[in-house]
Amino acid sequence: MTGVDMYWQRVPEADLAGSPRRLWDGSPVFDDAACERALADGTLRAVPEHYLLLEVLFAGSAGPGHPVAGLVVSGGAWHPVDLSGASDDEIGVLTAGEVRSVSEFLRETQPSSWIAQREGELAAVLRGYSTRSWDELLARRLARHADGLAEFYHRAAADGEAVVKVLLG
Repeated sequence: MTGVDMYWQRVPEADLAGSPRRLWDGSPVFDDAACERALADGTLRAVPEHYLLLEVLFAGSAGPGHPVAGLVVSGGAWHPVDLSGASDDEIGVLTAGEVRSVSEFLRETQPSSWIAQREGELAAVLRGYSTRSWDELLARRLARHADGLAEFYHRAAADGEAVVKVLLG
């Protein structure tokens, strides 16, 4: 098991003008109560452990090198949080324009269909980082995460927001 979780947070685009450290420190993922509130109000999306399967699902769905498919999970601009090098923490950002592009790409998503077509590939990726076997329960969970992430991006795009990404492990 990787023990790595990924978080996406909707923020006003003006917040991107701040330092990566300020974005990192302001993330609700470091405060249990704030995290629960942000998850409940939809300004935060969390995928525990299997974000890598989402990366494979979305980035590989439109063929190699698709300019938007790669933005969904781990794409975008990543910035070091600590410029002194004392930490290797980074924060990812998508501008409001990139969020609109991702939302448009995700309008036609068919996660359950994509998962069924690519089970072998997803199972192989899973074996690379987990002792868990691929099964129908994980396929359904992955589809729920994919649908939830698409809805998250649609709401962010509709509100003209940017997205900040935090990867913790």
